[in-house]
Amino acid sequence: MKTPTALLPRLWLASACLGLGLTLPAQAQSPLRPQPVTVDQVAESTYLVRVSNPRQQRGEVRVVRMRDNATLFSRQTTSHTFGNRLNMRELPDGQYAFVVKVGKDTHNYLLDIHTTVQRTTRLGSVSMATLTPQ
Repeated sequence: MKTPTALLPRLWLASACLGLGLTLPAQAQSPLRPQPVTVDQVAESTYLVRVSNPRQQRGEVRVVRMRDNATLFSRQTTSHTFGNRLNMRELPDGQYAFVVKVGKDTHNYLLDIHTTVQRTTRLGSVSMATLTPQ
């Protein structure tokens, strides 16, 4: 009969193999290369810009008005991850760009803002008595 201390190396080896077997499928399902920059609309006229910067290079998020290339918002950082939630509701109609720089890489996302007004009509019944002048 084996002593409990003799079983310890086998138990450790079995648990290590089991743990390795459980983690391999999760790694296979993850993307090979994470997306460095994402821009998502999170609400009406509100956008979330997220940046992955694992090498901690100089990074910048800017909002630029395309008509005159004016910078309306700018933030610089060297964090591992950074981003901003940007509310574009108060901007006048026109074309804008999210410009995201990470090191030497530049990512541009065009945003076209146009106000639309929907016109609706409804038909209802009107009695002739209300239309007759008195």
